Amino acid sequence: MPSDSSQDPVSYAFPTKQLTILAICRFSEPIAFNSILAYTYVMVQDLHDGDDTDASFYAGLLVSAYAVAEAMTAIGWGALSDRYGRKPIVLFGLCGVAISSLIFGLAKEYWVALLARFIGGALNGNVAVMQTMVAEMVKCPEHEPTAYASQPFVWTLGGIIGSAMGGFLAQPARFYPSIFPADGLFGRYPYLLPNLVSVVVIILAIIQGIFFLEETNPRSKTTEKTAHEDVFDENDDAADERTPLHRPRNREPSIRSPSCASGDRPLFAEESLPLPVEQTFDLRRSSFGTVRSIKPPTTTTTTTTIKPAEGFNGRTFNFTIIMVTIALVLVSYHQMAFNTLLPTHLLDKPASPPGSLDLIGGLGYTVHDVGIYLSINGLLGLFIQGVVFPIFVDRVGVWKSFLLNIVLYPLAYVFMPFLSAVPSPLVSPSIYLSMILQSFFGIVVIPCALILLKDATPSPLVLGKVNGLAMSACCLARTVSPPLVGIIYSAGGSAAAWLSCAGVAVIGIVQLFWVPRKHVRNEVRGGDVQGKRKTDERDQEAGMCPAVMQ
Repeated sequence: MPSDSSQDPVSYAFPTKQLTILAICRFSEPIAFNSILAYTYVMVQDLHDGDDTDASFYAGLLVSAYAVAEAMTAIGWGALSDRYGRKPIVLFGLCGVAISSLIFGLAKEYWVALLARFIGGALNGNVAVMQTMVAEMVKCPEHEPTAYASQPFVWTLGGIIGSAMGGFLAQPARFYPSIFPADGLFGRYPYLLPNLVSVVVIILAIIQGIFFLEETNPRSKTTEKTAHEDVFDENDDAADERTPLHRPRNREPSIRSPSCASGDRPLFAEESLPLPVEQTFDLRRSSFGTVRSIKPPTTTTTTTTIKPAEGFNGRTFNFTIIMVTIALVLVSYHQMAFNTLLPTHLLDKPASPPGSLDLIGGLGYTVHDVGIYLSINGLLGLFIQGVVFPIFVDRVGVWKSFLLNIVLYPLAYVFMPFLSAVPSPLVSPSIYLSMILQSFFGIVVIPCALILLKDATPSPLVLGKVNGLAMSACCLARTVSPPLVGIIYSAGGSAAAWLSCAGVAVIGIVQLFWVPRKHVRNEVRGGDVQGKRKTDERDQEAGMCPAVMQ
């Protein structure tokens, strides 16, 4: 039997179907999240009866309320998904987003809108859980960049629709008076329409997830396999069309043929259903078990049993995980600051005459203009995600891609304060250039960092907890970022806010000196501690899927 060609093509095939189903669930969230970015600034003004005092701060607070609640609950949702399964947590999180969107659209007071955002974040643990599901779906290392990129890709795609929807469906009675009268439902609730559309999309995602999304938690799969074996633990040769599929538990033990007894037959561990009993199971190993590695028992009286699922008792959060998480936190901070600062800068009134350097005010665009900019930014990000990212990472490597883009990240912010002095025909191209740089750097860095996190995780059983920590930390950064950059904008003007983003990006460059390129993993098997160096240098990998257990 050939060693490398004998791998199960089904086990190591790219999980297109399940990734697509998961992507539909993920797709519904950015529609709800991104739709508010286009109109949050003017919504705050409306809720405050036209008063724009500190509107940038309150707008940032609305955005960050979701993140702070998510940060408080993400580790808990990750732990619950480790225990009870990923699928129910994902579906429950989508319900939370739908409830939050509906309350937000009906808000007539600022505190109601703030509470709605907080509820949505508290009930939603999908960021970490979905990334964990992606990690558990992928069996071949060469598929990881594409699989991990699917989630940001879908977020970008949903962000395009969400941004356009927020820009064009907000205040419908003002922009489309012939269709939506001022005294009608959407006249009284000018921000209900985009949120109502978001709720419909989320409900459709929940329905398809209930029927088609499969569980990926290894512990849940082991439970299902045990139940399956309990049904068929009788002599398989004695079964016929009259044999009941479900037998009573208090049945008398039957006489079994030694060669057919379940305890005596060789045990085949399905590669698509990795058992959590061996803590050294690693998706990135150079080989896995096949038929060749199975040794039948030497005597008919020898019994082979599968140990029940065990928990991981080692240290979960090692130095590499902490350092990569810190890098993610810094990126999340200035990335979220960009997402909230750009609409504010575009919508704010100029403080200086056109053509002169304005370091205080904005550019004076409308909500529709902001929706168009954000939508085109999403299209650019979609192209980068779908075309540029796979080629770039494949040629440069995961580690070098992570390193290079963090080093170049400040370039996305440094020239934004000077747009007011740029000739009018060049203002839009300059905005798009900043968007392209920010999208490219973020799209490359985050999936690469998640792959590094997965490599540093000591056991698949704690992958949800690790991703939960990372996402909680990122949520904290996204929580602090919008109101803080809003305060800086209100106190020091637009230039100070943009330069603060660049400053945090520079701190991220300095922090790279403490991010290990390789992670040394201690594995415990049979009481012996073996030091194993995991190959995080994926740019040097041969790209072959595992075949035979060495």
